[in-house]
Amino acid sequence: MSNSPRPSWKQPAALLLLSLVPVAAGAVRLSTLAGNRGVTAENARFITAPGPVAVHIVSATLFCLLGAFQFDPAFRQRYPRLHRGAGRVAAPCGMLAALTGLWMTLAYPIPAALQGDLLYAVRTAVGLAMALAIAVSVRAVLQRRMARHQAWMVRAYALGQGAGTQVLILLPVTLMAGAPTFFFRDVLMASAWGLNAAFAEWLVRRRLPPTFCLAPLTH
Repeated sequence: MSNSPRPSWKQPAALLLLSLVPVAAGAVRLSTLAGNRGVTAENARFITAPGPVAVHIVSATLFCLLGAFQFDPAFRQRYPRLHRGAGRVAAPCGMLAALTGLWMTLAYPIPAALQGDLLYAVRTAVGLAMALAIAVSVRAVLQRRMARHQAWMVRAYALGQGAGTQVLILLPVTLMAGAPTFFFRDVLMASAWGLNAAFAEWLVRRRLPPTFCLAPLTH
């Protein structure tokens, strides 16, 4: 272990910071649900069916926080058992986050000002894509195809961090012009996932052999 490179804490710190506001917002949401506070148009769907959102918040929080430490090669090399243990928790949490997010998109009556047709379609696609990416990644690690495992988990984590990027995009707009609604909000929310997905593909293509970048799912 003494010859292993020392992990850099810059990358985990950046990912933890990206997770900070969504995690804090999730904690506030759980507190609201536990306290049985007043019903509003914005939270009525959560009060009526709190189970999916509670599971989503807890699983997404664990996925984002544990995942922040999983992508540094030096960390994986220096602490392999910790990496594997964290992965065994993070992967199912990520799958739960994707599936509950998909369920909430399809089943919750979300006000039109908060979700139009565009955001509905994007959220559905993101939930399916994230679940698929995690499934492919887990299958790859069971087959000991580590490069493929890394590539698909990078993609899944990027989609899972969409809420963090949405804060970065929506906050300046909200401060300058008020909270966006309807189609404008849809575009801003969707662009966060688009940016994360594009950045993930750039990382995959930059760090891994070309044959793994767009490897067929059936391989």
